[in-house]
Amino acid sequence: MTRTALITALFGGTSLLALPAAALPLDIESEIEAATVIGLLDEDASDAEDILYEITLDTEAETILKNGTVLGARLTLRGQRDHPDRPGFAGRFDTGAPLAGGYSGLSGLAPDEETGARGRLETAYLVADGGYGELRLGKDRGVAARFHEGGPTSLVFSGVSNPYLDPTGLKINRTNHDVTGPSVKLSYATPRILGLRAGASFTPDGDGRHLDRSLSQFREQPGLSDVFEVAANLSRTLRSSGTRIEASLGWSSAKIDSPAPGARGRMETWSAGANVEFSEFSVGASWLGSDNGFQGGDYEAWEAGIARDFGETEVSLGYGEADDNLARLSSKGFNIAAARELSDGFDVALSYQDEKLDTPAGERSGAGIVVEITLSSDFFRMSRN
Repeated sequence: MTRTALITALFGGTSLLALPAAALPLDIESEIEAATVIGLLDEDASDAEDILYEITLDTEAETILKNGTVLGARLTLRGQRDHPDRPGFAGRFDTGAPLAGGYSGLSGLAPDEETGARGRLETAYLVADGGYGELRLGKDRGVAARFHEGGPTSLVFSGVSNPYLDPTGLKINRTNHDVTGPSVKLSYATPRILGLRAGASFTPDGDGRHLDRSLSQFREQPGLSDVFEVAANLSRTLRSSGTRIEASLGWSSAKIDSPAPGARGRMETWSAGANVEFSEFSVGASWLGSDNGFQGGDYEAWEAGIARDFGETEVSLGYGEADDNLARLSSKGFNIAAARELSDGFDVALSYQDEKLDTPAGERSGAGIVVEITLSSDFFRMSRN
């Protein structure tokens, strides 16, 4: 199949390609990205994975109506091999706790079968963006995750918090307020006024086995439905100093479907984050707290980072902690990383990472060198005026 045929197939069902051929302009852009994470970890990290990978094909189509409203569509196909015990961040850690948190997805049951490479249609939504704001409908993350701000890092896939790929299998820090993953939802975001933007999302059914947020991987995970999210994002540059400030605040509420004792009627989650970029360096942090859907089962996580450019190389320090009372887990993570674009579309990041996870049975740890290699390029471009 040619690239043109593939893009046409991807967008054949959207309203954009159904528009009259000569009526409106149409732009289609598609990019492909492949990433490999290599873990050179110490011998104590017996469950560590040496090589993890991900490949993404991201396609966007856009047209502009005569009144200035932008209509668009987006499809994202992803394939991934993450740690076999941590599909979609969920995991079992053999602590004796029989339940999994509604937000964390972590439980204390014993691990059983491993999960191999997976592929998913992770994004598929239609969007209308005009003077009254932006409306999205389809498979997409909610506004609380989209508006997230936090500490700067030179790592894209294996940072202290919100990892896409986890070579140690011990990362339990998630501050990006991703309650539902890319489940089907309706989202609205206001125009940005004086740097401030607000938004809301509604997801009827939050269950799903997404690549980075698996909500039904294990039988002990509670179902989520009728998920409401509201969030705000600030992005301002101070003219006097050139300092850029970005901040976010989010809240969500989800109905919990679990017959287990102690289950709440609804799960509430709060988050906040900020990043300040000065002329020579940037610093930031984020925090999230959730009742996890159960009495006495709170989940809390925070992370902080600082980054600076030395010529064409960015160097960052990151640290974070997380506690899951329901799964009886507590973690601390640290990394120092350096990243550089070696050529157009070819990026390499080198880091030293140290992860420690406290459980009732003792401490588990993983430390060593982690390398990220990312290749990206244009896959297809078309513009019709």
